[in-house]
Parts: sequence; C-alpha cells; structure tokens
Amino acid sequence: MHPDIIDSALFVAAGDDVRAFSCEATIHAPRADVWAFWTDGAAFARVYGRGRPELAARIYLAVGGRYEWLWDGVTGSNDCQVLCWLPQRLLAFSWNAPPSQPQSRELRTWVVVELAEVDEGTHVTLTHAGFGHEPHWEETRAYFQTAWPGVLATLREGLERAR
Repeated sequence: MHPDIIDSALFVAAGDDVRAFSCEATIHAPRADVWAFWTDGAAFARVYGRGRPELAARIYLAVGGRYEWLWDGVTGSNDCQVLCWLPQRLLAFSWNAPPSQPQSRELRTWVVVELAEVDEGTHVTLTHAGFGHEPHWEETRAYFQTAWPGVLATLREGLERAR
C-alpha cells in the first residue's frame, strides 16, 4: 500500500489557534505492547476487539498511510491518515467525527499519542487537536472528551489482562 497525499484543506485549524484537550493513563505494560496497539491493526483488534469480531483496524505506518479504526468492519475513522511518528514515542494521525455528526465528519482534526516509560509501565498522553469554532465542533469536542478516556481505559484493561 502506498501513502496518500494529506489534504490540508480538510483541516480547519491553523497557526496557534489550535483548540485541543488531553487525557492521560498509565498502563502496566511494556511500551512496545502499547505502541503495537496504536500502530498494528492486528494488535489493536486483539486488545480492543475481544469478543467483537466485527472490529477492525487498517493501519499503514507511513506519512499519509491509512489510519482507520472500523467499529463494524466498515465504518469508523474512514480515510484518516498517519501524519508523523517516532517509533515507540509518538504517533500523530488525522481523525474524523462519528457519522452522527456529518458537518464535523467531513473535515479532520488530529490526534497525538505520546508514550513514555515509567516505573509502572507506560504513560500515555493523548492530545486531540484542531477543533473549529462553529457550534457543531462543540458537540464533536465534547464527544471525544468522553470517548478518548474510554479508549485509554479499554487499552489499559486489555493489556493488563494479557499480562
């Protein structure tokens, strides 16, 4: 699979006006395992998709590469892309809103995942950025302020259960 061009016109944020929020979790697992969750579709499905055979992830770790989590095997973060990465330290990818939010979904925000080794395992800091100022973006931002902590909790539970 070859990387695709990243369409900057899909992103509404520019310059220093980047509306963002962060959430964090410490996971009692090696950084390599946490990294695999974020960068390998099979690892994602093993950790997140336990008992959910319809869940899939298509990830191609290259600038412009596909970065899709598909909740029903078809719909999810369709057409999102890898923006940059530093192995086992940082991953940035574009992200879209759920189908129930069509105005935001047709555009893109971005997510930055940072991993740091700590005595207890791996500390994850997730920052979701690039929200616009229109009212529909408020709904999208609120949605993800709830959703991402849930993703981190599921990641922690799945990796710690596997140990």
